[in-house]
Amino acid sequence: MKIRKTTIMTLDELYRLIRLPEGIINQLSEYETVRNADIPVAVRDKLFSRPTWDEGVKELQEYLDDDPYHMNILWEQLNLVCTYSHPEYVRRGIPMGIFADTFGFVTRFVSSTRDTYGKYSYNWAWWLPREITLQEFRIGALEYEFIDNEEIKEVGIHIPSDADMSIGSLRNSIMDFLLFEKKYEPDWVDTEMTTETWMIMPELEEFLPADSNILRFNHLFEIDQVDYDQTWYMGWIFPGYSDINEELPERTTLQRKLKEYLLAGKKFGIAKGHLLMDRVYSIP
Repeated sequence: MKIRKTTIMTLDELYRLIRLPEGIINQLSEYETVRNADIPVAVRDKLFSRPTWDEGVKELQEYLDDDPYHMNILWEQLNLVCTYSHPEYVRRGIPMGIFADTFGFVTRFVSSTRDTYGKYSYNWAWWLPREITLQEFRIGALEYEFIDNEEIKEVGIHIPSDADMSIGSLRNSIMDFLLFEKKYEPDWVDTEMTTETWMIMPELEEFLPADSNILRFNHLFEIDQVDYDQTWYMGWIFPGYSDINEELPERTTLQRKLKEYLLAGKKFGIAKGHLLMDRVYSIP
């Protein structure tokens, strides 16, 4: 992947645009002052190809002798945002509001680690390549990923932790994405839209009231498969907890009911489904 030699956006401009906390900016600046080499081209190029993303991130971590809180790899990835992603947004004419919302992913996750663990940390280097390479965008409430590999071609819908989940907000996001897709990714028009999340698990009908925003989102999809062996829902519903025991918090109705359900020996999990457009228009 060819990197443009001129940087349209500076790192400081990027930090301010995505509203990174000063504590993170300070740590990134400390790394920048001691950085003494660019990413090897062979490693960098792996970050631009979906089949080699994971390998590239692993090799980059090893090359950097990454620090415990992963600020080094965060700086390197944000530098790629400045030298590649931003120029590509400009070249394609994609609005800077979408750029800022998309890369706000970084701010959201480093901030949440301090809220949960008391220390800023960046544990999502494996995810950011899809945004660096303009294969995922945040449009309104939701994120949309263009997934094309040997097995599938689909648009994956992801739910940011700060998303407005009201049905009006969801509907506006989906409709705005369809316009975005038609303008910037016309080859993807009419591609099936899917989601893979705990939010469309059928058991949620037992835990949430009929007017729940999560249930409204749930009802937008037809479930294709359910995996009860997947447990990564724990980090979203019970942040900071991974074990099923009496210590699980009960601050929300969902936490309270799911905790009771799990302690009874029942299984929850992750479901995958496809979007039903008629429901986007019809759910009140």
